[in-house]
Amino acid sequence: MKLSKKLLAITALAAAFAAPAQAQDKSVKFVLDFVPLGRHAPWYVALAKGYFKDEKLDVSILPSKGTADAIRMVESGIAELGLVDVPSLVASGSAGANIRMVAVNYQKPPYCVFSLNPGANVSSPKDMVSLEIGSSTSSFVPQIFRAFMQMNGQDGSSLKVVNIDGAARVPMLAARKVAAIDTFLMSEPSIRRAVTGAQPKCLFLGDYGLDIYSNGIGVKDSYLKANPDVVKGFVRAALRGWQYALNNPEEAARLQIQYIKALDPQVAAEEIQILRRVAITPDVEKDGYGVVSLDKMRRTVKFINDNVAVTGTPLTAEGIYAPGYLPNPPIRP
Repeated sequence: MKLSKKLLAITALAAAFAAPAQAQDKSVKFVLDFVPLGRHAPWYVALAKGYFKDEKLDVSILPSKGTADAIRMVESGIAELGLVDVPSLVASGSAGANIRMVAVNYQKPPYCVFSLNPGANVSSPKDMVSLEIGSSTSSFVPQIFRAFMQMNGQDGSSLKVVNIDGAARVPMLAARKVAAIDTFLMSEPSIRRAVTGAQPKCLFLGDYGLDIYSNGIGVKDSYLKANPDVVKGFVRAALRGWQYALNNPEEAARLQIQYIKALDPQVAAEEIQILRRVAITPDVEKDGYGVVSLDKMRRTVKFINDNVAVTGTPLTAEGIYAPGYLPNPPIRP
């Protein structure tokens, strides 16, 4: 009797060792282009709804100090993937040569010149002539503004840039200490709440001919080659998050706040609604979120190389874009 029990125990133990081990989810770190804000809700929705888990991925979302920091973190391997701004990548020149874009989420650049009405009330490119704008003298964005003015027949050299830290720009505008500021379109809900006695006015560069790509999913070339299925799974799950978030902004804000409790749910929901303006275009409606046209990528790269001081060897559209990682069938709005 004792022998039979021993045999049964040994048999069970042997069976347990013989059973195939359940594969663990692949750990992936994804870095944002800044600290988490409402505009980042789609990534958290993919996390909260289990879309990454569906792809056997254990995803961690990391903050950064800005686009240059995000590029550095992907390049150094601190994060496997990142929300990378294409113009910033091109402007980084040789420093970004090993990063590949596999999807573009911001089909239009989110650049805005925010002013007040009453106030400077910047409503067209001609209103930027001799304008004093709070931006960063170390950023390439003022160079984009000047090139944008030139393409609209205005004297870009007349733009006056006041060096103001990003966190101080909205308070400086609200206090009327600067006529205009450089910030993203999605900042409008926060600006509106900070300003009294005036309405914030956004001159959205995408409405006046600046047709270039901006933020999307970037990955280091060596990681991409070693883990193509992981990247495909991440892209598919992330774009499902974009689809759900942009269709359900209030719920998306609530889901994001499970992870980022300091956010105001109403401000976050309004930012998500504005996000549609840069994320959904006729190309996206036809071919799905994340779509990349090589022709438009070439225009983007050329615009930055022509108008921004680039360090080292300039990048090319063919070198930046890695096709074949978008889901099939596409994930449409």
